Amino acid sequence: MFPNLLREVRILQITLPEILKRAYRDSSQEIINIIGELPPDVAKDVLEGIQRSARKVASISSQIIAYRERIRKYLMRNKLLHRYENNRPINLSNVVAVDGTYAVISTTLYDIIFVGAVAYSFRENGFEKKMHALAAPPSILSEKVARGLMIWLEFALASELVSDYEYVILDGSIIANLANIREVISAREQNPDDPIWDSVELMDLLKRLSKERIFSRIFKIPGLLASPKKLTGKLFTKKYLKEFRLNATDASVLSLTLEEGEWIKISWIGSDLPQACIQMPKTDITPIDAGFIEEFFSSTGFDIIYFKPREWSRAYKIEIPRRVKSDYYQRVLDLVYNQVTSPYIEELEIQYLAHLFAQRLSKVAQIVFTATKNSALQTMTKKWCSSIFLATRYRT
Repeated sequence: MFPNLLREVRILQITLPEILKRAYRDSSQEIINIIGELPPDVAKDVLEGIQRSARKVASISSQIIAYRERIRKYLMRNKLLHRYENNRPINLSNVVAVDGTYAVISTTLYDIIFVGAVAYSFRENGFEKKMHALAAPPSILSEKVARGLMIWLEFALASELVSDYEYVILDGSIIANLANIREVISAREQNPDDPIWDSVELMDLLKRLSKERIFSRIFKIPGLLASPKKLTGKLFTKKYLKEFRLNATDASVLSLTLEEGEWIKISWIGSDLPQACIQMPKTDITPIDAGFIEEFFSSTGFDIIYFKPREWSRAYKIEIPRRVKSDYYQRVLDLVYNQVTSPYIEELEIQYLAHLFAQRLSKVAQIVFTATKNSALQTMTKKWCSSIFLATRYRT
């Protein structure tokens, strides 16, 4: 499929430093024209910042490429490198992806918080959703609460689907997702007098979610996977590649090191886990099964796979919250291989479709909220103008 394109993408991966330098050099004049209206000293700072960033990215990738063969030998010597060979078809009607969205529209009088989670599958009625539009007093916590609440709804929706599908794919890292939920609970503990908690509908929703035993249900049932779009972890490089002193994430290193069809597996358990992310403060919105979360990840943890399914693809990260056998790895690899079909989509295809639906929900909400806000502002402006006129007309 597109052999010339795929070869060029692979060349791009390996020669990234030189391409970055050339791209910056070729576009310098265009950049100068674009920022020409800025004060000269500001324009100079912008250009120097771009140059520093380009050099930094180039140095990181250059370092990985320089050590590439040594890293590969290390992985093979320590039996960390595996090869995917069998491509078995996946019944996509048994796969569902969950994604979320949120938006906060702020006004002087209130914040409107929209949160939603969607699930998408290839079944005839394969679209599910949870959506809430909440009004709350203006607060600096609105964004944090909205983000954590969105992820909480994603977990809630996934927990309702795990018994109906062979695979339920969450967006984002499990630990990062739990950390975002924990931030909402910590905000409740540390800022109990913040005006956001005066929203009755927000508190009702949080308390309802906290009583549902979402996490003890979802982590007990086989089939839950997480596939983060943004790959920031450094667990593998810290644990196995210390001697190389790489200033890069696991995904960066493995995307440039692994060949097509190669994968590695690491386990994350107990003391390796950031305890602050899995220990929830005790509040009136703490999940009723918060103790299960801590116990599960301290005793069971999860396995992480990095798999490069195609020559032109990145290394995809899949988190499996439990210990699994080798035949299950094979099924997960089959799923990833069959879902990575284009160099233009940097996530599993079904995840991408779920993400599009989530984005549409958010866009519709923002349009409605903005229209409401503008209408309210226009009404208030008219009233203020009328009041000013009445108060001053006898003086003019």
